[in-house]
Amino acid sequence: MFRVGVDIGGTFTDFTVVDPAGRITLWKEPTTPDEPTRAIELGLTAVSEVLGCTVREFLEQTRLLVHGTTIATNQVVQRNGPEIGLLCTSGFRDVLYLRDGFKPERFNIRLDHPREFVERSLRLGIRERIEADGTASTDLVEEDVRQAAAILRDAEVGAVAIAFLWSIVNPVHEDRAAEILAEELPGVKILRSSRVLPEIREWERTSATTLSAYIAPGIDDYLTRLKAILSEAGLQRRPLIMQINGGCASVEEILERPVNALGSGPAAAPAAALHHALPLDIRNLITIDLGGTSFDVALIRDGQPTMSRSIQVDMQPIGVPAVDVNSVAAGGGSMAHVDSGGVLHVGPQSAGAVPGPACYGAGGTRPTVTDATVVLGYLEPATFLGGRRTIETDLASEAIRKDVGEPLGIDVTEAAAGIIRVVRENMVSAIRAVSVERGIDPRNYTIVSGGGGGGLHAAWLARELGMKQVIVPPAAGTLSSFGMTVTDVRADHVSPYFSVSDDVDCSRLDQLYRELEHEAIESLARDGFESDQIVLERQVDARYQGQVYELTVPVPTKESYNQQDIVEIADGFHREHQSQFTYARPEMPLEFLHWRIVAVGKIPADQESHEVTSVPSTDELPTRSAYSEVDGEFVDIAVISEERIVPGAEFHGPAVVDLGTTTVLLPSDDSLSVLQDKTLLISVGTRDLSLAKTASSTYAE
Repeated sequence: MFRVGVDIGGTFTDFTVVDPAGRITLWKEPTTPDEPTRAIELGLTAVSEVLGCTVREFLEQTRLLVHGTTIATNQVVQRNGPEIGLLCTSGFRDVLYLRDGFKPERFNIRLDHPREFVERSLRLGIRERIEADGTASTDLVEEDVRQAAAILRDAEVGAVAIAFLWSIVNPVHEDRAAEILAEELPGVKILRSSRVLPEIREWERTSATTLSAYIAPGIDDYLTRLKAILSEAGLQRRPLIMQINGGCASVEEILERPVNALGSGPAAAPAAALHHALPLDIRNLITIDLGGTSFDVALIRDGQPTMSRSIQVDMQPIGVPAVDVNSVAAGGGSMAHVDSGGVLHVGPQSAGAVPGPACYGAGGTRPTVTDATVVLGYLEPATFLGGRRTIETDLASEAIRKDVGEPLGIDVTEAAAGIIRVVRENMVSAIRAVSVERGIDPRNYTIVSGGGGGGLHAAWLARELGMKQVIVPPAAGTLSSFGMTVTDVRADHVSPYFSVSDDVDCSRLDQLYRELEHEAIESLARDGFESDQIVLERQVDARYQGQVYELTVPVPTKESYNQQDIVEIADGFHREHQSQFTYARPEMPLEFLHWRIVAVGKIPADQESHEVTSVPSTDELPTRSAYSEVDGEFVDIAVISEERIVPGAEFHGPAVVDLGTTTVLLPSDDSLSVLQDKTLLISVGTRDLSLAKTASSTYAE
């Protein structure tokens, strides 16, 4: 039975297929932006041919298909979703406008106010009021809801968000308002904040619900169509959708909380990284994923991906716990240009899948990062993407000459090298943002390289940051889609209960966790998980009194809690605060806000068995001409083909490794070892980065 990951990117749609023996099949299909499912159908057909079967035979033998989609993110970023409405407590229609009282860039006096996703005329106040203790001080005026429905009907809204004050404590008014809207607006999506994000802070909760409503119609249509296509083609199991929290969920779960589908693709990279790093006893990692549009970075500390609830999309908070991925416009399709002051920039605009880089010969005329790597000899036109994509070096050279070389008064080679230098500095800044700027020393971490272009820069980035190792997984070119084949189903369940550490009602806490765990187990059981496949982890959001933001810390699992257990939870908070912010105040009481259950349905992985191919002879490696940044000229470097990547092989730079879906640049003074599963482990040298004029290769006996 196969495990399949499908990840739609800005340029390519990636496919990873793992068979029961652990053999991996990779495929990249050009993304079809106008009809994303078309690229999926084409890719499944191509993968089936590689496996020597029909699409139906392939899908009938598939027991897990996980999909990461950019539909939700693109709708938010491009603002091409439907008109939506918002029902809120009377007097609070401007929660989205007022935000948290701070500007996104506090000292930028020219910053425009972020545009809300709901027009003010469609933010409608409803007379009702639930107090913080859950009692109703003002009953819901149902006629207000019906009048609001009439306004929304005339506006032809595609979805409605409901976000009443303190509905997280008592959702009765939201539930009844949703029933009325369903009667008055049949076919319109209704999202309730008490279901989407049952947490305090009305701005974040309202924003998450509004974003869910904004993307709900589009993602519903897409996922419904995708399910139908896959089912008709032979898929016997339900497809799962990658979530921003690093786990996957059923289509039904996603449609109940659509905000979880934002950024779903990059969130799978840490799962792929840990799959390859933990067997090597490496637990501190920085993943990089260089695709066609963006450069995505995530940090993993002590085997756990960094999570955040402060992530925003288009300056709107998503609110839900999310894998903290830092994305910058430094992908292979990022376009280079020279501004009026003679400064070279790379990005944020991207050539995307259509027309793509100039070297694709598909109509693109602007120079991109991919064009620069072609001109510098790092990419081999004959083997790019397994030979399926024609590369026109002349077109790349002409684009760089026209838009970069001539404006700067330099030749094409120097211009291409400049593009690479600029984009690499952008990458370094992205890595520093998740490490150095948060008090974390990257020198103690290992890079896990992914994406079609990640291997071209990973060793250079590691040396620049003082890191000693780089891991390049066998599925590096499709890192996120591979991560989808090894991730688990995950759901976050939360209940608000505000209390202070020296006055916690432990009996209430016991009851709260019993209810959360019952809900979590029941949800996973509906997805077909047995009790021995379910793992539950308890957490709480805590802060010092007077703080604005909180940390999430573990809570020990107990049948019943006492005050000593609360002291242990507080001690854990102090240690975590000390670790993250270099100080702690153990004499201060804590405030507890949200008590959480992280529910994981463990998807059993196939037993992997990797065939060991005999080590090849020490034939001299072929060479090709590539640009040396130190020498400032083209030199001969060794070329390592995919056939030579066998367990036990070792190579020394300078060299380039040509793989089917990615290329790895091995600088001088670096060495590369091929591990048992064909993972590449690069040991970074200490000399200045260069592509020297000599190359050598050795093989393990």
